[in-house]
Amino acid sequence: MTSGEGLAGAFQRVCAEVPVSPPLLSDDQLVAAAQAVEELARQVEGMQLAIAREFDRRTDETLGEDSLAHRLGAKKPWGALETVTRTSAKDARERVAEARRLAKLPILEDAVGAGALGRAQAAEIAAPLLTAADHAAPELTETACAQLVELAQALPATAVAEAARAWASVLDPDGIEPVEQAAFEKRFLTLGRARGGLVKLTGLLTIEQAATVRAVIDAHINPRAGVSFTAAANDGDPSETAGLQEPPADTRTAGQKRVDVLHAVFAAQARATDAPTMGGAHPTLLITITRETYETGAGPAWIDGEDEPVTARTARRIADAGGYQEAETTREGAVLTLGRTQRCFTPHQRKALAIRDKGCVIPGCTIPARWCEIHHVTPWQHGGQTNLDNAALLCWYHHATIDTGPYQLRVDNGAPEVRWTFGSHTSPWTAAVHRPRP
Repeated sequence: MTSGEGLAGAFQRVCAEVPVSPPLLSDDQLVAAAQAVEELARQVEGMQLAIAREFDRRTDETLGEDSLAHRLGAKKPWGALETVTRTSAKDARERVAEARRLAKLPILEDAVGAGALGRAQAAEIAAPLLTAADHAAPELTETACAQLVELAQALPATAVAEAARAWASVLDPDGIEPVEQAAFEKRFLTLGRARGGLVKLTGLLTIEQAATVRAVIDAHINPRAGVSFTAAANDGDPSETAGLQEPPADTRTAGQKRVDVLHAVFAAQARATDAPTMGGAHPTLLITITRETYETGAGPAWIDGEDEPVTARTARRIADAGGYQEAETTREGAVLTLGRTQRCFTPHQRKALAIRDKGCVIPGCTIPARWCEIHHVTPWQHGGQTNLDNAALLCWYHHATIDTGPYQLRVDNGAPEVRWTFGSHTSPWTAAVHRPRP
Protein backbone atom coordinates (compact mmCIF):
# COMPACT_ATOMS: atom_id res chain seq x y z
CA MET A 1 0.00 0.00 0.00
CA THR A 2 1.43 3.41 -0.94
CA SER A 3 1.64 6.37 1.42
CA GLY A 4 -1.12 8.07 -0.54
CA GLU A 5 -3.41 5.07 -0.22
CA GLY A 6 -2.66 4.88 3.52
CA LEU A 7 -3.53 8.55 3.94
CA ALA A 8 -6.77 8.18 2.00
CA GLY A 9 -7.74 5.08 3.95
CA ALA A 10 -7.05 6.78 7.27
CA PHE A 11 -9.13 9.78 6.20
CA GLN A 12 -12.05 7.52 5.31
CA ARG A 13 -11.84 5.81 8.70
CA VAL A 14 -11.86 9.15 10.50
CA CYS A 15 -14.96 10.21 8.59
CA ALA A 16 -16.63 6.96 9.61
CA GLU A 17 -15.60 7.25 13.29
CA VAL A 18 -16.51 10.91 13.71
CA PRO A 19 -19.90 11.36 12.05
CA VAL A 20 -20.96 14.09 14.47
CA SER A 21 -19.44 16.72 16.77
CA PRO A 22 -17.20 15.19 19.53
CA PRO A 23 -19.39 16.55 22.39
CA LEU A 24 -22.24 14.37 21.08
CA LEU A 25 -20.19 11.14 21.04
CA SER A 26 -20.51 8.41 23.64
CA ASP A 27 -17.41 7.46 25.66
CA ASP A 28 -16.69 4.48 23.38
CA GLN A 29 -17.19 6.59 20.26
CA LEU A 30 -14.95 9.34 21.65
CA VAL A 31 -12.13 6.85 22.32
CA ALA A 32 -12.47 5.38 18.83
CA ALA A 33 -12.53 8.86 17.31
CA ALA A 34 -9.38 9.90 19.19
CA GLN A 35 -7.55 6.84 17.88
CA ALA A 36 -8.76 7.35 14.32
CA VAL A 37 -7.86 11.04 14.26
CA GLU A 38 -4.42 10.28 15.67
CA GLU A 39 -3.86 7.65 12.99
CA LEU A 40 -4.72 10.21 10.34
CA ALA A 41 -2.37 12.74 11.98
CA ARG A 42 0.48 10.21 11.88
CA GLN A 43 -0.18 9.58 8.20
CA VAL A 44 -0.14 13.32 7.52
CA GLU A 45 3.03 13.86 9.56
CA GLY A 46 4.71 11.00 7.73
CA MET A 47 3.86 12.62 4.41
CA GLN A 48 5.03 16.02 5.69
CA LEU A 49 8.46 14.64 6.54
CA ALA A 50 8.68 12.62 3.33
CA ILE A 51 7.89 15.78 1.35
CA ALA A 52 10.41 17.79 3.37
CA ARG A 53 13.02 15.13 2.66
CA GLU A 54 12.28 15.32 -1.07
CA PHE A 55 12.43 19.13 -1.02
CA ASP A 56 15.83 18.77 0.64
CA ARG A 57 17.04 16.27 -1.97
CA ARG A 58 15.87 18.42 -4.88
CA THR A 59 17.57 21.49 -3.43
CA ASP A 60 21.07 20.02 -3.51
CA GLU A 61 23.51 22.88 -4.10
CA THR A 62 25.16 20.96 -6.93
CA LEU A 63 21.97 21.38 -8.98
CA GLY A 64 22.53 25.12 -9.32
CA GLU A 65 19.67 26.83 -11.12
CA ASP A 66 17.89 23.50 -11.44
CA SER A 67 17.49 23.43 -7.64
CA LEU A 68 13.83 23.35 -6.59
CA ALA A 69 14.42 25.99 -3.97
CA HIS A 70 16.12 28.27 -6.52
CA ARG A 71 13.18 27.94 -8.90
CA LEU A 72 10.84 28.85 -6.03
CA GLY A 73 12.89 31.93 -5.16
CA ALA A 74 14.53 30.49 -2.03
CA LYS A 75 18.08 29.58 -1.08
CA LYS A 76 17.39 26.68 1.25
CA PRO A 77 14.91 23.78 1.21
CA TRP A 78 13.09 25.06 4.27
CA GLY A 79 12.64 28.44 2.61
CA ALA A 80 11.00 26.76 -0.37
CA LEU A 81 8.87 24.62 1.93
CA GLU A 82 7.78 27.72 3.86
CA THR A 83 6.75 29.44 0.62
CA VAL A 84 4.76 26.50 -0.69
CA THR A 85 3.02 25.38 2.54
CA ARG A 86 2.60 28.80 4.22
CA THR A 87 3.87 27.25 7.47
CA SER A 88 6.26 29.17 9.73
CA ALA A 89 9.97 29.39 8.97
CA LYS A 90 10.67 27.57 12.24
CA ASP A 91 8.35 24.67 11.42
CA ALA A 92 9.71 24.34 7.88
CA ARG A 93 13.28 24.22 9.19
CA GLU A 94 12.31 21.64 11.83
CA ARG A 95 10.65 19.41 9.25
CA VAL A 96 13.78 19.34 7.09
CA ALA A 97 16.01 18.71 10.12
CA GLU A 98 13.77 15.86 11.33
CA ALA A 99 13.72 14.32 7.87
CA ARG A 100 17.52 14.41 7.74
CA ARG A 101 17.77 12.70 11.12
CA LEU A 102 15.29 10.00 10.16
CA ALA A 103 17.25 9.27 6.98
CA LYS A 104 20.09 8.08 9.22
CA LEU A 105 17.76 5.50 10.83
CA PRO A 106 16.00 3.75 7.91
CA ILE A 107 13.83 1.52 10.09
CA LEU A 108 12.50 4.54 11.94
CA GLU A 109 12.08 6.48 8.69
CA ASP A 110 10.00 3.68 7.18
CA ALA A 111 7.79 3.48 10.27
CA VAL A 112 7.10 7.21 10.16
CA GLY A 113 6.44 7.12 6.43
CA ALA A 114 3.91 4.32 6.93
CA GLY A 115 2.10 6.28 9.63
CA ALA A 116 3.05 3.85 12.39
CA LEU A 117 4.74 6.62 14.38
CA GLY A 118 4.15 10.34 14.70
CA ARG A 119 6.78 13.09 14.72
CA ALA A 120 6.86 13.32 18.53
CA GLN A 121 7.44 9.59 18.97
CA ALA A 122 10.08 9.51 16.24
CA ALA A 123 11.94 12.47 17.74
CA GLU A 124 12.07 10.82 21.18
CA ILE A 125 13.62 7.70 19.63
CA ALA A 126 15.97 9.38 17.18
CA ALA A 127 17.65 11.86 19.53
CA PRO A 128 19.34 9.37 21.91
CA LEU A 129 19.98 6.71 19.26
CA LEU A 130 21.75 9.10 16.88
CA THR A 131 23.97 10.33 19.71
CA ALA A 132 25.11 6.78 20.40
CA ALA A 133 24.97 5.27 16.90
CA ASP A 134 28.47 6.39 15.87
CA HIS A 135 29.94 4.25 18.64
CA ALA A 136 27.84 1.11 18.09
CA ALA A 137 27.70 -1.69 15.57
CA PRO A 138 25.12 -0.89 12.83
CA GLU A 139 23.22 -4.16 13.42
CA LEU A 140 22.82 -3.34 17.13
CA THR A 141 21.46 0.09 16.26
CA GLU A 142 18.98 -1.53 13.87
CA THR A 143 17.87 -3.94 16.61
CA ALA A 144 17.34 -1.06 19.01
CA CYS A 145 15.39 0.89 16.40
CA ALA A 146 13.15 -2.06 15.56
CA GLN A 147 12.34 -2.79 19.19
CA LEU A 148 11.61 0.84 19.97
CA VAL A 149 9.31 1.16 16.95
CA GLU A 150 7.42 -1.90 18.17
CA LEU A 151 7.26 -0.47 21.70
CA ALA A 152 5.92 2.82 20.36
CA GLN A 153 2.86 1.01 19.01
CA ALA A 154 1.64 0.49 22.58
CA LEU A 155 3.16 3.16 24.81
CA PRO A 156 3.09 6.98 24.97
CA ALA A 157 6.06 8.97 23.69
CA THR A 158 7.41 9.70 27.18
CA ALA A 159 7.67 6.00 28.04
CA VAL A 160 9.30 5.27 24.70
CA ALA A 161 11.79 8.08 25.35
CA GLU A 162 12.91 6.37 28.56
CA ALA A 163 13.44 3.11 26.71
CA ALA A 164 15.37 4.95 23.97
CA ARG A 165 17.71 6.49 26.53
CA ALA A 166 18.27 3.06 28.05
CA TRP A 167 19.13 1.67 24.61
CA ALA A 168 21.52 4.56 24.00
CA SER A 169 23.46 3.65 27.13
CA VAL A 170 23.76 0.09 25.79
CA LEU A 171 24.88 1.24 22.36
CA ASP A 172 27.49 3.61 23.77
CA PRO A 173 28.38 2.78 27.40
CA ASP A 174 31.17 5.35 27.38
CA GLY A 175 28.82 8.07 26.19
CA ILE A 176 27.46 8.58 29.68
CA GLU A 177 30.72 10.01 30.98
CA PRO A 178 30.92 13.17 28.82
CA VAL A 179 27.22 13.82 29.43
CA GLU A 180 27.73 13.48 33.17
CA GLN A 181 30.77 15.75 33.10
CA ALA A 182 28.89 18.40 31.12
CA ALA A 183 26.00 18.17 33.59
CA PHE A 184 28.43 18.52 36.49
CA GLU A 185 29.68 21.81 35.07
CA LYS A 186 26.13 23.14 34.59
CA ARG A 187 24.90 22.56 38.15
CA PHE A 188 23.77 25.69 40.02
CA LEU A 189 21.38 27.02 42.63
CA THR A 190 19.96 30.54 42.79
CA LEU A 191 17.73 32.30 45.30
CA GLY A 192 15.85 35.22 43.78
CA ARG A 193 14.58 38.42 45.34
CA ALA A 194 11.45 38.52 47.45
CA ARG A 195 8.30 39.21 45.45
CA GLY A 196 4.86 39.11 47.05
CA GLY A 197 6.15 37.28 50.12
CA LEU A 198 7.86 34.55 48.11
CA VAL A 199 11.42 33.95 46.93
CA LYS A 200 11.97 31.89 43.78
CA LEU A 201 14.40 28.98 44.01
CA THR A 202 15.89 27.86 40.70
CA GLY A 203 18.68 25.48 39.86
CA LEU A 204 19.98 22.36 38.19
CA LEU A 205 21.18 19.30 40.12
CA THR A 206 23.25 16.38 38.92
CA ILE A 207 21.47 13.05 38.96
CA GLU A 208 23.37 12.04 42.09
CA GLN A 209 22.51 15.27 43.90
CA ALA A 210 18.87 15.07 42.87
CA ALA A 211 18.62 11.45 43.99
CA THR A 212 20.05 12.33 47.40
CA VAL A 213 17.67 15.25 47.90
CA ARG A 214 14.74 13.26 46.53
CA ALA A 215 15.41 10.31 48.86
CA VAL A 216 15.39 12.52 51.96
CA ILE A 217 12.31 14.47 50.91
CA ASP A 218 10.31 11.46 49.68
CA ALA A 219 10.84 9.68 52.98
CA HIS A 220 8.89 12.46 54.71
CA ILE A 221 6.07 13.16 52.25
CA ASN A 222 4.74 9.67 51.66
CA PRO A 223 0.95 9.53 52.14
CA ARG A 224 0.00 8.86 55.74
CA ALA A 225 -3.12 7.31 57.15
CA GLY A 226 -5.67 9.75 58.51
CA VAL A 227 -9.10 11.26 58.09
CA SER A 228 -9.76 14.53 56.27
CA PHE A 229 -12.57 16.62 57.74
CA THR A 230 -14.54 19.29 55.89
CA ALA A 231 -17.17 21.64 57.19
CA ALA A 232 -20.77 20.61 56.51
CA ALA A 233 -24.16 22.22 56.91
CA ASN A 234 -24.55 20.66 60.37
CA ASP A 235 -20.98 21.44 61.42
CA GLY A 236 -20.80 22.12 65.12
CA ASP A 237 -23.31 19.47 66.16
CA PRO A 238 -21.56 17.36 68.84
CA SER A 239 -23.55 14.31 67.76
CA GLU A 240 -21.96 14.51 64.31
CA THR A 241 -18.38 14.66 65.58
CA ALA A 242 -18.42 12.71 68.82
CA GLY A 243 -17.36 9.47 67.13
CA LEU A 244 -14.36 10.92 65.33
CA GLN A 245 -11.13 9.40 66.63
CA GLU A 246 -8.47 10.19 64.02
CA PRO A 247 -6.76 13.60 63.97
CA PRO A 248 -7.28 15.85 60.94
CA ALA A 249 -5.24 14.93 57.88
CA ASP A 250 -2.27 17.02 56.79
CA THR A 251 -3.71 19.33 54.11
CA ARG A 252 -0.40 20.44 52.59
CA THR A 253 0.29 19.65 48.97
CA ALA A 254 3.25 17.45 48.04
CA GLY A 255 5.08 20.54 46.79
CA GLN A 256 4.52 22.34 50.10
CA LYS A 257 5.80 19.33 52.03
CA ARG A 258 8.92 19.17 49.87
CA VAL A 259 9.85 22.79 50.53
CA ASP A 260 9.13 22.39 54.26
CA VAL A 261 11.47 19.38 54.48
CA LEU A 262 14.16 21.24 52.53
CA HIS A 263 13.89 24.18 54.95
CA ALA A 264 14.10 21.83 57.94
CA VAL A 265 17.36 20.33 56.66
CA PHE A 266 18.97 23.74 56.25
CA ALA A 267 17.66 25.00 59.59
CA ALA A 268 19.17 21.95 61.30
CA GLN A 269 22.53 22.58 59.66
CA ALA A 270 22.44 26.22 60.78
CA ARG A 271 22.07 25.01 64.39
CA ALA A 272 24.87 22.44 64.08
CA THR A 273 27.94 23.12 66.21
CA ASP A 274 30.23 22.46 63.25
CA ALA A 275 28.42 24.83 60.89
CA PRO A 276 30.76 27.35 59.22
CA THR A 277 30.72 30.78 60.83
CA MET A 278 29.99 34.13 59.21
CA GLY A 279 31.57 37.08 60.99
CA GLY A 280 32.34 34.86 63.95
CA ALA A 281 28.75 33.60 64.35
CA HIS A 282 26.94 30.54 63.11
CA PRO A 283 24.40 31.09 60.30
CA THR A 284 21.72 33.20 61.99
CA LEU A 285 18.57 34.98 60.90
CA LEU A 286 18.90 38.60 62.00
CA ILE A 287 15.42 40.08 62.44
CA THR A 288 14.66 43.66 63.38
CA ILE A 289 11.35 44.56 65.05
CA THR A 290 10.26 47.34 67.37
CA ARG A 291 9.26 46.56 70.93
CA GLU A 292 5.76 47.95 70.29
CA THR A 293 5.27 45.78 67.21
CA TYR A 294 6.59 42.73 69.03
CA GLU A 295 4.26 43.25 71.99
CA THR A 296 1.13 44.18 70.03
CA GLY A 297 1.69 41.85 67.09
CA ALA A 298 0.69 44.65 64.69
CA GLY A 299 3.32 45.80 62.22
CA PRO A 300 6.25 44.55 60.18
CA ALA A 301 9.55 42.91 61.00
CA TRP A 302 12.56 42.77 58.72
CA ILE A 303 14.91 39.85 58.07
CA ASP A 304 18.40 41.03 57.18
CA GLY A 305 19.16 40.59 53.49
CA GLU A 306 15.55 40.26 52.34
CA ASP A 307 13.62 42.94 50.45
CA GLU A 308 10.17 42.45 51.93
CA PRO A 309 8.97 42.43 55.56
CA VAL A 310 7.49 39.55 57.55
CA THR A 311 4.77 39.67 60.19
CA ALA A 312 5.33 40.16 63.90
CA ARG A 313 3.94 36.64 64.38
CA THR A 314 6.75 35.23 62.23
CA ALA A 315 9.33 37.27 64.15
CA ARG A 316 7.94 35.96 67.46
CA ARG A 317 8.12 32.36 66.27
CA ILE A 318 11.69 32.73 65.05
CA ALA A 319 12.70 34.34 68.34
CA ASP A 320 10.82 31.57 70.16
CA ALA A 321 13.09 29.01 68.53
CA GLY A 322 16.28 31.07 68.61
CA GLY A 323 16.64 34.06 70.90
CA TYR A 324 16.64 37.83 70.97
CA GLN A 325 18.72 40.86 71.86
CA GLU A 326 17.26 44.20 72.89
CA ALA A 327 18.68 47.42 71.48
CA GLU A 328 17.79 51.04 72.12
CA THR A 329 18.09 53.29 69.06
CA THR A 330 17.49 56.87 68.08
CA ARG A 331 14.78 57.80 65.56
CA GLU A 332 17.50 57.86 62.93
CA GLY A 333 18.50 54.27 63.78
CA ALA A 334 21.70 54.89 65.69
CA VAL A 335 22.23 52.30 68.46
CA LEU A 336 22.38 53.82 71.96
CA THR A 337 22.48 50.66 74.05
CA LEU A 338 22.73 46.97 73.21
CA GLY A 339 21.52 44.39 75.69
CA ARG A 340 22.82 40.88 76.19
CA THR A 341 21.66 38.12 73.89
CA GLN A 342 18.85 36.14 75.50
CA ARG A 343 19.02 32.52 74.48
CA CYS A 344 15.69 30.73 74.48
CA PHE A 345 16.92 27.18 74.97
CA THR A 346 20.42 25.90 75.58
CA PRO A 347 22.04 23.07 73.59
CA HIS A 348 21.68 20.84 76.67
CA GLN A 349 17.94 21.54 76.83
CA ARG A 350 17.65 20.70 73.13
CA LYS A 351 19.39 17.36 73.75
CA ALA A 352 17.01 16.62 76.61
CA LEU A 353 13.98 17.45 74.45
CA ALA A 354 15.31 15.27 71.64
CA ILE A 355 15.47 12.34 74.08
CA ARG A 356 12.02 13.06 75.47
CA ASP A 357 10.04 14.01 72.34
CA LYS A 358 12.10 12.19 69.64
CA GLY A 359 10.75 14.52 66.94
CA CYS A 360 7.76 16.71 66.08
CA VAL A 361 5.05 15.78 68.57
CA ILE A 362 2.11 16.40 66.22
CA PRO A 363 0.52 13.01 65.39
CA GLY A 364 1.74 11.54 62.12
CA CYS A 365 4.54 14.04 61.51
CA THR A 366 7.79 12.34 60.45
CA ILE A 367 10.25 15.20 61.07
CA PRO A 368 13.01 13.99 63.46
CA ALA A 369 14.27 15.90 66.48
CA ARG A 370 17.40 17.25 64.80
CA TRP A 371 15.21 19.11 62.25
CA CYS A 372 12.73 20.48 64.77
CA GLU A 373 12.34 23.86 66.44
CA ILE A 374 11.65 24.29 70.16
CA HIS A 375 8.27 25.78 70.98
CA HIS A 376 7.32 27.65 74.16
CA VAL A 377 3.98 26.06 75.05
CA THR A 378 3.11 29.21 77.00
CA PRO A 379 4.71 32.13 75.11
CA TRP A 380 7.35 34.09 77.01
CA GLN A 381 5.49 37.33 76.37
CA HIS A 382 2.69 35.72 78.40
CA GLY A 383 4.96 34.66 81.21
CA GLY A 384 6.06 31.28 79.87
CA GLN A 385 9.35 29.95 81.23
CA THR A 386 12.28 28.71 79.16
CA ASN A 387 12.45 25.23 80.63
CA LEU A 388 11.53 21.66 79.73
CA ASP A 389 8.17 21.96 81.50
CA ASN A 390 7.15 24.60 78.97
CA ALA A 391 8.70 23.21 75.81
CA ALA A 392 7.96 20.78 72.98
CA LEU A 393 9.59 19.93 69.68
CA LEU A 394 7.71 20.99 66.54
CA CYS A 395 8.69 20.97 62.89
CA TRP A 396 8.75 24.34 61.15
CA TYR A 397 5.29 23.86 59.59
CA HIS A 398 3.55 22.83 62.80
CA HIS A 399 5.39 25.53 64.74
CA ALA A 400 4.13 28.09 62.20
CA THR A 401 0.53 26.86 62.48
CA ILE A 402 0.24 25.79 66.13
CA ASP A 403 -1.64 28.97 67.07
CA THR A 404 -4.07 28.77 64.15
CA GLY A 405 -4.32 25.06 63.39
CA PRO A 406 -6.44 22.34 65.00
CA TYR A 407 -3.78 21.21 67.50
CA GLN A 408 -3.23 22.37 71.07
CA LEU A 409 -0.26 21.56 73.34
CA ARG A 410 0.37 21.44 77.06
CA VAL A 411 3.01 19.94 79.33
CA ASP A 412 1.73 17.85 82.23
CA ASN A 413 4.17 16.47 84.83
CA GLY A 414 7.11 17.10 82.50
CA ALA A 415 5.55 15.36 79.47
CA PRO A 416 3.90 17.09 76.48
CA GLU A 417 0.31 16.29 75.60
CA VAL A 418 -1.67 17.13 72.47
CA ARG A 419 -5.31 17.39 71.46
CA TRP A 420 -7.14 18.60 68.38
CA THR A 421 -10.44 20.30 67.69
CA PHE A 422 -12.92 20.06 64.82
CA GLY A 423 -16.16 21.98 64.94
CA SER A 424 -17.48 21.53 68.45
CA HIS A 425 -15.57 18.28 68.97
CA THR A 426 -12.43 18.31 71.09
CA SER A 427 -10.36 15.17 71.43
CA PRO A 428 -8.99 14.11 74.81
CA TRP A 429 -5.44 15.05 75.80
CA THR A 430 -3.02 12.31 74.81
CA ALA A 431 0.73 11.82 75.24
CA ALA A 432 2.54 13.80 72.55
CA VAL A 433 5.39 11.47 71.66
CA HIS A 434 6.85 11.37 68.14
CA ARG A 435 5.12 8.39 66.52
CA PRO A 436 4.94 8.68 62.72
CA ARG A 437 2.07 6.72 61.24
CA PRO A 438 3.22 3.55 59.47
